[in-house]
Amino acid sequence: MPKINPRNERIKREYFEFLRQADQKAETTVRSIERALIRFEEHTGFADFASFNRSQAIDFRASVAKTGVGSKSLRKATVLTTLKVIQRFLRWLSLQPSMRSHIREVDIAYLNMSEKDVRAAGASPTRAFPTLEQLKHVLSTIPATNQIEKRDRAVFALLMLTGIRDNAAASLRLRHVDLQRQVIIQDPKTVRTKNSKLIESVLLPLGEEVEWAFTEWIGLLKDQLGYGPDDPVFPQTRTRIDTELGPVADGLKPEVWSSAAPIRELFRRAFRRAGLPHFSPHRVRHSIVEYAYRSCRTPEEFKAFSQNLGHASITTTLASYGTIPLSRQRELIRSASQNRDETEKLDRILALIEGGRA
Repeated sequence: MPKINPRNERIKREYFEFLRQADQKAETTVRSIERALIRFEEHTGFADFASFNRSQAIDFRASVAKTGVGSKSLRKATVLTTLKVIQRFLRWLSLQPSMRSHIREVDIAYLNMSEKDVRAAGASPTRAFPTLEQLKHVLSTIPATNQIEKRDRAVFALLMLTGIRDNAAASLRLRHVDLQRQVIIQDPKTVRTKNSKLIESVLLPLGEEVEWAFTEWIGLLKDQLGYGPDDPVFPQTRTRIDTELGPVADGLKPEVWSSAAPIRELFRRAFRRAGLPHFSPHRVRHSIVEYAYRSCRTPEEFKAFSQNLGHASITTTLASYGTIPLSRQRELIRSASQNRDETEKLDRILALIEGGRA
């Protein structure tokens, strides 16, 4: 079986260029699309894209639904995403002059999942996330006896204070931190924000111990290490070779982390040290939305929280992070009838008072 089809490769290069330059897709997105197309080619035996037909579509749809590791099949959401990627590619291909007579929209439609499966792909049970009390406990257990530990503690604190995404936090520089205004400026020109958006996040009032973990670190960078505006907020760990132990940590070097992997690892260590189940950095954003639910009294206040997370619309916050935890859902539903009883009692008392005055 061939491992490559030269004509297909030329077409894919053109498509990837279109995605980058015209469709403004990020490189990570292009790479995920490339993997989906390779999966499709492997299924067809690297047949020419021009040979696409409804039989290929039906067979591939059935095949990708069964693909997985061992006896486990892919999640329906993954299957749906894969099929949508192939459909978008084929629709683009059908617009190319040399392919218009080969790729038919009616055949592409055979890649659609059933309505039932589409609904199942979008459904998911409530995912757990840490409470702010748990996050504060974890923060309190992070040691701060040296620069590396203080940096890690400051990372954890900043994610609590802003809900900043881990990849953006990993690429922050000191000029993005304005402690006088209590603002973190996620400038997409240098900060790796989602969709390259400018996000200005105000530090949440979570208590002195949380704020101090971050502000003390900023002071250490400026006053003790002499870091300037273009230096990283969270510098990399410097290593040296020990003759007996091999590579060991040896302070910091003023270079920005190239990815969010170190932050995800320090989260794993921190939750393990605190004796709590592990939560990823992204779950902190859910914790902040729950905090907003409990704190906000007006739509304007909730909009401020939504904006702090980098969302242009409250709808995004509610759809992506707005699921109320099952425990809180139960609490609200059970207390609703109690509140109604209390309201009715108050109404009766007021009616008696008004009657007495009359």
